[in-house]
Amino acid sequence: MSNYKGIPLGEYLFRRIKSLGISHILGCPGDFNLTLLDHIYNVDGLTWIGCCNELNGAYAADGYSRVRDLPGVLVTTYGVGELSAANGVAGAYAEHAGFIHIVGNTSRQLQQRKIMIHHTLEANPDHGVYRGMSAPIRATSAFLDDEATMASEIDRVLITAIRTRLPVYLFVPTDVVDTPLNASRLETPLDFGLSTKPAVEEAIAKKILDAIEKSKKPCILADVLAKRHAATTQTRRLIELAGYPAFSTILGKGLVDETSPLFGGMYNGTMSFPGIKEAVENNADLVLNIGPHLTSSNTGAFSRQIADDKVILLHPHYCSVLGERFEGIHFMPVLENILAEFEKDSKRYQKQNTVTRFVNPIIDNCTMGPLKQSYIWQRIGRFTKPNDIVFVEVGTAQFGMPDSTLASNVQYETQIYWSSIGYTVGATLGALIAAKEKNHKGRVILVVGDGSLQMSVQEISTYIRNGFTPTIFVINNDGYTIEREIHGPEQQYNDICTSWDHMKMFEFFGGRQRGLKSRSLEARTVEELERILTDSDFINNDCIQVRIRKSTFFGCVKTDALLPIKKLCEIYVPKFDVPWILRGQVDAHKARLKVAAEQQKKTWESLALSGTFT
Repeated sequence: MSNYKGIPLGEYLFRRIKSLGISHILGCPGDFNLTLLDHIYNVDGLTWIGCCNELNGAYAADGYSRVRDLPGVLVTTYGVGELSAANGVAGAYAEHAGFIHIVGNTSRQLQQRKIMIHHTLEANPDHGVYRGMSAPIRATSAFLDDEATMASEIDRVLITAIRTRLPVYLFVPTDVVDTPLNASRLETPLDFGLSTKPAVEEAIAKKILDAIEKSKKPCILADVLAKRHAATTQTRRLIELAGYPAFSTILGKGLVDETSPLFGGMYNGTMSFPGIKEAVENNADLVLNIGPHLTSSNTGAFSRQIADDKVILLHPHYCSVLGERFEGIHFMPVLENILAEFEKDSKRYQKQNTVTRFVNPIIDNCTMGPLKQSYIWQRIGRFTKPNDIVFVEVGTAQFGMPDSTLASNVQYETQIYWSSIGYTVGATLGALIAAKEKNHKGRVILVVGDGSLQMSVQEISTYIRNGFTPTIFVINNDGYTIEREIHGPEQQYNDICTSWDHMKMFEFFGGRQRGLKSRSLEARTVEELERILTDSDFINNDCIQVRIRKSTFFGCVKTDALLPIKKLCEIYVPKFDVPWILRGQVDAHKARLKVAAEQQKKTWESLALSGTFT
């Protein structure tokens, strides 16, 4: 071919990834991916970030995807690496925070000869067995073993990652890393378009616009899949143009500006603040639900009751208009059609109803005494500033923070559906990387429990190693409080090692040796927490002006410099204290279990009477 320009597969892959706007590659080295990793350094503007383990790396890739609106990239090694990451991949699949998982594999020759090399399972092993294990938690994959299709397969997998926002896999045998591919392909941008049936999409949009025009009291319910599928800007613009009351969900928190006069509150079925459930389910005659994710924790333990004949569902896999369902239609083209009509003539669809901003009621207005969960979450909410990024850990935090009111344009993230304890420590690393790429000016805040922290704490060292400066809140309640609430409040299995000294954490992970400043503070009372959260040095962003002594070849001199400041606030709350939403969620779960147990008892009794049991 006259336009053929040879380039090694590894370089082709990473150049294609860089063309997406991605500047960092996460992962852990292993002997089956080392030569592949070498090619990262052949791509200008691409940087390797080594993680402490593959699970944390997967969490980080997930967190990156949420903040960057682009898939993170994780590189692991065959068997032990890819399987270690699997839990994080599954969470990204469940919550549509997909990323590109590149796995260095054994060579084609070793696979064909079924050599019993390390990381295989048994004699005469099938080297492809692990590829099968990841099949349920990925949108697509490619095993790059055919020179004729390697480049096209890489492109196909990357396109799928962008379109679906689900994890994808690329399996790269060691012997193909330097296979020459046609570099001229890189000159043609990939097509990420979501429109598959333009006429159908336009027809759906028209049905929705007709329903909106006929309605008298419509509202917008903005949910998490709008965020995951890069529709935050469009959703917020539609809210602004429409002027309807706009509600969020637990997973979608922050998608609607909580300082906006149009904010209607956080809808969570029966576990909403007073008045919100009635406003959505009864007062509104039309609910435009953008990006629904109808999980237990996101629907108030399935207490959501919005009639099909008054709801419009815009989902990545289907659109539903007043009970009429259109499968295989992504909501994004439909939403863009709707928005275009509002941009042309928003007054046509506006209503005369007065909208009053919902203000979260103060749950605990105490001014002194020991800290309680009822106080700390709303106080952390008041600590937020415009443009902050907040990652909230699995556990009591993810059920407490919904009570808070966030500052304008705060990106709020939690993993309340998959709920893998320890997720946010790794995810915050990804958020920090994404914020750096975006030149983001807001703070990155991590809220994590003491039990969750012990699952993935070593990734704090990666923050320090790379000069990242998050603000960290550690909620210390002596163990797995969320599990205590579910079952076994006094059981030893819900205990953790409580002798960790979090005040020494930054120092232990290398902060002192790297010359980084840090502040680690404790709060056991309202007064102590108030002093910390009103301290300007603690509030402000990454750096403060400090006087340091700098060693040089010519001795020690004084100089002024901006040093990164890491901040940690450890908040002590009672062992059995939980947020009201969590208690309601658990009570609903126990009620369902009770009904199931009673039904099972009747079944057993019937079987016993019939003589089935002997």
